[in-house]
Amino acid sequence: MQISFLQILMLLGAFQGFIFSGFAFFSNKFKSRSNLFLGLLILTFSYNILQNFLIISGILNQFNYFETFHIPLSSVFLVLFYLYVLYFLHPNLKNRKSHFLLFVPFLIALLESILEKIGFATKLFDQRDIIYFNYFRIGFEIFNVIFSLILILASFRLIQNYERNRIVKSNKHPKMVVRWLKTISFILLVLCLYWPIPLYFEINHDLETSELYFYPLWLGLAVTIYTLGHIGLYQYGVVQEQKSIRNYSNNQTIAIHVEVENSKNENVEAFENYIKIEKNYQNPDLSLELVADELGINKSYLSRIINNEIGKSFTDYVNEMRVEEAKIYLANPDFKNYTLLAIGLEAGFNSKSVFNAAFKKFTGMTPSEYRNSIK
Repeated sequence: MQISFLQILMLLGAFQGFIFSGFAFFSNKFKSRSNLFLGLLILTFSYNILQNFLIISGILNQFNYFETFHIPLSSVFLVLFYLYVLYFLHPNLKNRKSHFLLFVPFLIALLESILEKIGFATKLFDQRDIIYFNYFRIGFEIFNVIFSLILILASFRLIQNYERNRIVKSNKHPKMVVRWLKTISFILLVLCLYWPIPLYFEINHDLETSELYFYPLWLGLAVTIYTLGHIGLYQYGVVQEQKSIRNYSNNQTIAIHVEVENSKNENVEAFENYIKIEKNYQNPDLSLELVADELGINKSYLSRIINNEIGKSFTDYVNEMRVEEAKIYLANPDFKNYTLLAIGLEAGFNSKSVFNAAFKKFTGMTPSEYRNSIK
């Protein structure tokens, strides 16, 4: 038996996943429903990699593999991913019994696998009967491709609805950046569209070619899911920091001072009240068009009076206010270990890069330089 370099990578990836999933399960810092599903996703995927390693490396032949070790997990990966996305975006959502119906395909495949194992153990079946179980597995794999595509599209819909709804929601709650989650979903979609290629060769009993084409799928899934694990836990930590900062902001009267020219224009006063007093500058989706709609003012007219009466562009006025708020958070010793991303998001910026650029424009320093300067 000779183990290739790719097979060694599979084995190492499986053990890495077991360790990582244990961390997600048992760390109090990351205890949440979304991370529970994330940990289950990594655990089941890691076990599946180990299963594939055992049969590809020749440690188990196909008959012994399905007779003893095999657990049909391919139908559960995207279910766990969908539930992770759902509860990450909506942590206060109540559990729904309908969500557990998503596990029905997995339970059917598991029941078939158990019956198969019992049949071989009791000599009710022999190796000649394995062909019938192979037919079931191939049919089920075809179903899995379709089922997985539906779940990924449903995940995309959840993300898009969140992005659409967060624009109009109250500023009392943190607004998460979910571009990374959309990117992960897109990669999973591409991998699912690739899945039928190795499956085609498996159906035509060309196992050697099928195995060759399955390697990119396994490798792509491994990289994507483990990346999801690392980013997911990091983003969860950022969200918890955002909540802490937002609670502080909601319970404190933070004095934000931005120099403006004196104005008696009632529309300018309404604009300043909307941005400053109501703290709508904290909204990362804030735009001139949104403000104009909220105030019932023509967009072009609003832009003109902001420039003429306040003496700043809309973007500079809002970003300067965000920078002033970020400076308060950076100077607060309670937030000294918080990520710059969480502070920037809570000040109203939609990314760390935009936060850094705006902060340097108005202070001449990066946020990290400013934080170090006040220690």
